[in-house]
Parts: sequence; C-alpha cells; structure tokens
Amino acid sequence: MKLRSRLTNLLGIALMLLLWQLAGQNLGDALLATPVEAARALVATLREPGFWAALWQMMWQMTIGYLLALGIGVPLGIAMGRVPVVDAIVKPWASMFIVVSAAAVVPLFIILMGRGLLFSTAIVFVVTVWYVVVSVTEAARAVSPKLIDVARSFAASDTQRFRHVILPALHPYVMIAARVGFVHALRAMVTAEMFISAGYGGLLNNAGLDLSTAPLFALIVMLMVISLSATTLLRWAADRAAPWYASRTRDR
Repeated sequence: MKLRSRLTNLLGIALMLLLWQLAGQNLGDALLATPVEAARALVATLREPGFWAALWQMMWQMTIGYLLALGIGVPLGIAMGRVPVVDAIVKPWASMFIVVSAAAVVPLFIILMGRGLLFSTAIVFVVTVWYVVVSVTEAARAVSPKLIDVARSFAASDTQRFRHVILPALHPYVMIAARVGFVHALRAMVTAEMFISAGYGGLLNNAGLDLSTAPLFALIVMLMVISLSATTLLRWAADRAAPWYASRTRDR
C-alpha cells in the first residue's frame, strides 16, 4: 500500500515535470523556464555567497516569530478549548485576524516598527499565531470526556487530569499545528522581505526583474525544499513522540 502510494506520487511528479518541460520549450525562457534551466540556475544560485547570507537572515528572523507564535498560541488554544470564558473573549479576534494576509498588514507594520528585526518578527508572529490557536483549540475541545471521567473516578485533581490526560491527548495535534504554523510563518516572512527588498524576499524581487525566469524558479524551488524538509522533520518528531497516533494514521 505504501509502495503503491509512493510510486503514484513519483509518477505525478514526473508527469508534472514533463508538462512543465514541454510548456517551457514552447513559451520560451522569458515566460517559463524549463526544469532543466531552473536546475542549472539553482546550482548557480547555491554557489553565490549572497544567497546563503539572505537565507540565513530569513530563517533566523522567521524562527523567532514562529517560536513566539507556538509559545503563545498553544497555551491560548488549550485555554480556549477547555475554558468557555476564554473562548468567548478570544474567538472573535481569532476569527478576524486569521483571514488577514501578511501583505495587508506589512505597510502598517513598516510605519509602526521600521524595517528591522522587530518588524519581521511581528509579521511572522501575527500571521502564524492564529493558525496555531485555532488548530489547538479544536483539538482541546475534542479530548474524549471518557478519558477525563476515568481520571476523575481515580480521584485525580484538575492539575493531574490536565497533565496526565489532556496534554498527552493533545500532543500529536500540537505537532500538526506546528507544521501548519511553519508553512504560514515562511510565507509571511518571504512576503515581508519582498515588501522591503531585503533578505530572501529581496532575492525574489531581483530575480523577477531578470529577463530569464530560471533564477526565480530556482529560488521558489528552494522555498519548497525548506518547507518540505521542516514539515517532514516535525512529522518525524511527532511520530516518535506519539507512536500510537502515528500507527493509527500511517496509511491515510
């Protein structure tokens, strides 16, 4: 089953690359570089010192905002899922802010914070935290009442029920929220940098001005690789920490 799924995925990728190659050959490099041209541009990009400096700048600044979003979003999501008063207060704000894109708030944040570390961190945090909050909230609400009743029957205190029942049940869903949050954090960071023409976003802006689309595709491919690598690593960590959940969802 797993082998068949992987073969299907590889076949889909191969078909997409073939269609991309044919379209690129017909449209020309200025409109759509072929996969071969994009691969050559990627190799050339990886050899440039400026690329690695821009990538490092993007990643460490994004990581600060991302970790802040997790550190605040996870406890807030648990509180919303378990305490009705907290949910009533925070839910309207979460519903409003989760639909706001990074591009909509970047100009305001530039005016308020300038273009430094505070700006980048704030953009990533504001965009990411609500996805974490909503994901964890739904998971906290879905904790089986039967598990809590069993713990209560053994005279477990509220603290013990939270520590030994609710938190373990939430663990895999918190990791899912972390994966979703990382993708949105990366998007927000790139969007912010494109507005101020700095870091990796600045490289994307410059590549968009080139007569060839190959460098632009090379940078986009690198973003895909970063996102896929990070989410795969988080999935691996979740599987090791909650093997019972991994075995239940392995074939989905």
